[in-house]
This record gives sequence, structure tokens and C-alpha cells, in this order.
Amino acid sequence: MKRISKIELNRIIRTSLLEAYQSHHDEPFPGDFVENINPSCQHFGSMGKVLTINDLPDEAGKTATYFVVNSGKTFDEGDILEKTLDQLAPLLEV
Repeated sequence: MKRISKIELNRIIRTSLLEAYQSHHDEPFPGDFVENINPSCQHFGSMGKVLTINDLPDEAGKTATYFVVNSGKTFDEGDILEKTLDQLAPLLEV
């Protein structure tokens, strides 16, 4: 069995904790407000109230379905959009 240094062990623990924290920390709940922050997405800048959080097949991630509260070139207030969580950020004020 290979021995690892205290520094390497601390790095492994820190990385593991950070990955676990990040995967759940930013997940919105129904009722939270989010904004699409993906500049490559046609719905970039859309903001809305989360309706549901959905699991993608094969544990590939999650999506949020949200009720849009603003308008843009490719979306209107009242639209319902679904985006992967990596495209969304919490929105503190609407």
C-alpha cells in the first residue's frame, strides 16, 4: 500500500468536500428566482421563478423549469423555460 503525505491527504479531503458542496449548494428550490447567465444560450438574460427541479437521465445533472418574469429578443414574460443548472444563477432581486 502506498503511503501519502499529510499535504496530499488534505488536498484530497478539501477537493472532495468542495465538489460535494458545489454540487448541492447552488441548487435552487421551487419558489427561488434565477437568471440565465449563459451568453451562448438564446434565452440569456431570462429571469424567472423556479417551478420544478428535474433530474436528467443517467445522473447527468439537473434542470430547473422556471416561469419567466422579463422579456427579451427570444423570450417573453410568462414563458416557461427549462435549463440545466450550470446555465442559471440565483437572483436576489427581481
